[in-house]
Amino acid sequence: MKDLALPSEAAMSHATGSKYGAWIGWVFFADLANALALTFGYMFSRSVTMQYPDREKWLPYSRYRGHHFLKRDEAGEIKCVACELCARICPCDCIEVVPYEDEKGNRRPAKFEIDTARCLFCGLCEDACPADAIALGQEYEFSSFSSRDLVIGRDDLLGKPGKAATGGGVVAARLNTQQGVLVETSEPQGYNWWRNIRRR
Repeated sequence: MKDLALPSEAAMSHATGSKYGAWIGWVFFADLANALALTFGYMFSRSVTMQYPDREKWLPYSRYRGHHFLKRDEAGEIKCVACELCARICPCDCIEVVPYEDEKGNRRPAKFEIDTARCLFCGLCEDACPADAIALGQEYEFSSFSSRDLVIGRDDLLGKPGKAATGGGVVAARLNTQQGVLVETSEPQGYNWWRNIRRR
Protein backbone atom coordinates (compact mmCIF):
# COMPACT_ATOMS: atom_id res chain seq x y z
CA MET A 1 0.00 0.00 0.00
CA LYS A 2 1.26 3.39 -0.95
CA ASP A 3 1.66 6.19 1.54
CA LEU A 4 -0.61 9.06 0.66
CA ALA A 5 1.14 12.34 1.08
CA LEU A 6 -0.84 15.30 2.36
CA PRO A 7 -0.78 18.36 0.12
CA SER A 8 1.45 21.15 1.22
CA GLU A 9 0.06 24.36 2.70
CA ALA A 10 1.13 26.39 -0.34
CA ALA A 11 -0.82 24.10 -2.69
CA MET A 12 -3.92 24.31 -0.47
CA SER A 13 -3.83 28.11 -0.23
CA HIS A 14 -3.40 28.35 -4.02
CA ALA A 15 -6.43 26.09 -4.61
CA THR A 16 -8.71 27.92 -2.16
CA GLY A 17 -7.46 31.33 -3.34
CA SER A 18 -8.29 30.60 -6.96
CA LYS A 19 -11.73 29.30 -5.96
CA TYR A 20 -12.57 32.44 -3.97
CA GLY A 21 -10.90 34.67 -6.55
CA ALA A 22 -13.17 33.35 -9.31
CA TRP A 23 -16.25 33.89 -7.13
CA ILE A 24 -15.26 37.48 -6.28
CA GLY A 25 -14.53 38.14 -9.95
CA TRP A 26 -18.05 37.03 -10.93
CA VAL A 27 -19.60 39.26 -8.24
CA PHE A 28 -17.67 42.30 -9.47
CA PHE A 29 -18.55 41.46 -13.07
CA ALA A 30 -22.26 41.31 -12.16
CA ASP A 31 -22.01 44.72 -10.44
CA LEU A 32 -20.19 46.16 -13.44
CA ALA A 33 -22.85 44.78 -15.79
CA ASN A 34 -25.62 46.36 -13.66
CA ALA A 35 -23.84 49.73 -13.66
CA LEU A 36 -23.29 49.63 -17.42
CA ALA A 37 -26.94 48.70 -18.01
CA LEU A 38 -28.03 51.71 -15.94
CA THR A 39 -25.60 54.01 -17.78
CA PHE A 40 -26.69 52.86 -21.22
CA GLY A 41 -30.34 53.16 -20.17
CA TYR A 42 -29.83 56.83 -19.30
CA MET A 43 -27.72 57.41 -22.40
CA PHE A 44 -30.54 56.46 -24.75
CA SER A 45 -33.44 57.88 -22.72
CA ARG A 46 -35.09 61.26 -23.24
CA SER A 47 -33.10 64.23 -21.91
CA VAL A 48 -34.41 66.05 -18.84
CA THR A 49 -32.34 69.18 -19.39
CA MET A 50 -34.45 72.25 -20.18
CA GLN A 51 -33.38 74.92 -22.65
CA TYR A 52 -34.00 77.62 -20.04
CA PRO A 53 -34.52 80.57 -20.53
CA ASP A 54 -34.24 80.57 -24.33
CA ARG A 55 -36.89 78.05 -25.33
CA GLU A 56 -38.70 76.60 -22.35
CA LYS A 57 -39.29 77.20 -18.67
CA TRP A 58 -40.67 75.21 -15.77
CA LEU A 59 -44.14 76.04 -14.45
CA PRO A 60 -44.10 75.26 -10.72
CA TYR A 61 -46.86 73.44 -8.89
CA SER A 62 -49.60 75.51 -7.26
CA ARG A 63 -48.09 74.87 -3.80
CA TYR A 64 -44.86 76.62 -4.87
CA ARG A 65 -44.08 79.78 -2.88
CA GLY A 66 -42.86 82.36 -5.37
CA HIS A 67 -43.70 86.06 -5.70
CA HIS A 68 -46.33 87.70 -3.49
CA PHE A 69 -49.60 89.03 -4.85
CA LEU A 70 -52.63 90.76 -3.35
CA LYS A 71 -56.16 89.57 -4.08
CA ARG A 72 -59.33 91.51 -4.87
CA ASP A 73 -62.89 90.72 -3.80
CA GLU A 74 -65.90 90.30 -6.11
CA ALA A 75 -66.47 94.08 -6.24
CA GLY A 76 -62.88 94.64 -7.39
CA GLU A 77 -61.75 96.13 -4.08
CA ILE A 78 -58.56 95.06 -2.39
CA LYS A 79 -59.22 92.32 0.17
CA CYS A 80 -56.59 93.59 2.60
CA VAL A 81 -58.02 95.17 5.77
CA ALA A 82 -54.62 96.55 6.88
CA CYS A 83 -54.63 94.57 10.12
CA GLU A 84 -50.82 94.36 9.90
CA LEU A 85 -50.74 90.72 11.04
CA CYS A 86 -48.56 89.82 8.05
CA ALA A 87 -46.05 92.51 9.02
CA ARG A 88 -46.01 91.35 12.64
CA ILE A 89 -45.54 87.66 11.90
CA CYS A 90 -42.87 88.18 9.24
CA PRO A 91 -39.53 86.85 10.60
CA CYS A 92 -37.56 89.10 8.23
CA ASP A 93 -39.49 92.30 8.95
CA CYS A 94 -39.79 92.88 5.21
CA ILE A 95 -43.49 93.87 5.06
CA GLU A 96 -44.60 97.43 5.74
CA VAL A 97 -48.31 98.26 6.00
CA VAL A 98 -49.71 101.77 6.62
CA PRO A 99 -53.50 101.71 7.18
CA TYR A 100 -56.15 104.32 6.38
CA GLU A 101 -59.97 104.48 6.33
CA ASP A 102 -61.70 104.96 3.00
CA GLU A 103 -64.90 106.99 2.43
CA LYS A 104 -67.06 103.98 3.39
CA GLY A 105 -65.26 103.60 6.70
CA ASN A 106 -63.43 100.44 5.66
CA ARG A 107 -59.85 99.99 6.74
CA ARG A 108 -57.51 99.68 3.75
CA PRO A 109 -53.73 99.86 3.22
CA ALA A 110 -52.45 103.26 2.11
CA LYS A 111 -49.01 101.70 1.76
CA PHE A 112 -48.27 98.00 1.39
CA GLU A 113 -44.66 97.19 0.54
CA ILE A 114 -42.72 93.94 0.53
CA ASP A 115 -38.94 93.89 0.28
CA THR A 116 -38.39 90.66 -1.65
CA ALA A 117 -34.62 91.01 -1.27
CA ARG A 118 -35.04 90.25 2.44
CA CYS A 119 -37.99 87.85 2.19
CA LEU A 120 -37.57 84.15 3.02
CA PHE A 121 -40.72 83.16 1.10
CA CYS A 122 -41.80 81.15 4.14
CA GLY A 123 -45.53 81.81 3.62
CA LEU A 124 -46.26 82.93 7.20
CA CYS A 125 -47.86 86.14 5.89
CA GLU A 126 -50.25 84.05 3.80
CA ASP A 127 -51.13 81.85 6.79
CA ALA A 128 -51.69 84.77 9.18
CA CYS A 129 -53.94 86.84 6.89
CA PRO A 130 -57.56 86.73 8.19
CA ALA A 131 -58.97 88.19 4.96
CA ASP A 132 -57.08 85.81 2.63
CA ALA A 133 -55.70 88.90 0.90
CA ILE A 134 -52.06 87.97 0.37
CA ALA A 135 -50.68 84.83 -1.21
CA LEU A 136 -47.50 83.54 -2.76
CA GLY A 137 -47.72 82.75 -6.46
CA GLN A 138 -45.82 80.60 -8.90
CA GLU A 139 -43.68 83.27 -10.54
CA TYR A 140 -39.96 82.94 -9.77
CA GLU A 141 -38.35 85.28 -12.30
CA PHE A 142 -38.03 88.65 -10.60
CA SER A 143 -34.31 89.31 -10.50
CA SER A 144 -33.02 92.84 -10.89
CA PHE A 145 -29.82 94.82 -11.15
CA SER A 146 -30.87 97.14 -8.33
CA SER A 147 -32.11 96.13 -4.89
CA ARG A 148 -34.52 99.08 -4.96
CA ASP A 149 -36.46 97.31 -7.71
CA LEU A 150 -37.08 94.39 -5.35
CA VAL A 151 -39.27 96.51 -3.06
CA ILE A 152 -42.76 95.88 -4.44
CA GLY A 153 -45.62 98.27 -3.67
CA ARG A 154 -49.38 97.80 -3.35
CA ASP A 155 -50.30 98.53 -6.96
CA ASP A 156 -47.63 96.18 -8.29
CA LEU A 157 -48.76 93.45 -5.91
CA LEU A 158 -52.34 93.86 -7.13
CA GLY A 159 -51.16 93.53 -10.73
CA LYS A 160 -49.22 90.32 -10.23
CA PRO A 161 -50.73 87.11 -11.63
CA GLY A 162 -52.32 84.67 -9.21
CA LYS A 163 -51.84 80.94 -8.90
CA ALA A 164 -52.50 78.69 -11.85
CA ALA A 165 -54.67 75.63 -11.38
CA THR A 166 -52.04 73.31 -12.80
CA GLY A 167 -48.29 73.14 -12.62
CA GLY A 168 -45.27 70.93 -12.74
CA GLY A 169 -44.89 71.09 -16.49
CA VAL A 170 -42.69 72.78 -19.03
CA VAL A 171 -44.08 75.70 -21.05
CA ALA A 172 -42.63 77.75 -23.88
CA ALA A 173 -40.47 80.60 -22.64
CA ARG A 174 -41.26 84.20 -23.46
CA LEU A 175 -38.25 86.48 -23.45
CA ASN A 176 -39.07 89.95 -22.16
CA THR A 177 -35.98 91.54 -23.65
CA GLN A 178 -34.32 91.44 -27.02
CA GLN A 179 -31.53 88.97 -27.45
CA GLY A 180 -27.99 90.23 -27.88
CA VAL A 181 -28.63 93.55 -26.10
CA LEU A 182 -26.01 94.63 -23.56
CA VAL A 183 -27.70 95.76 -20.35
CA GLU A 184 -26.00 98.66 -18.62
CA THR A 185 -26.90 100.14 -15.27
CA SER A 186 -25.76 103.14 -13.28
CA GLU A 187 -25.64 101.09 -10.08
CA PRO A 188 -22.24 99.95 -8.79
CA GLN A 189 -21.69 96.33 -9.72
CA GLY A 190 -20.53 94.88 -6.44
CA TYR A 191 -17.74 95.44 -3.99
CA ASN A 192 -14.08 94.74 -4.68
CA TRP A 193 -13.23 92.35 -1.85
CA TRP A 194 -9.74 91.70 -3.20
CA ARG A 195 -8.76 95.25 -2.37
CA ASN A 196 -8.92 94.48 1.38
CA ILE A 197 -6.93 91.25 1.25
CA ARG A 198 -3.32 91.61 2.30
CA ARG A 199 -0.82 90.27 -0.18
CA ARG A 200 2.17 88.51 1.38
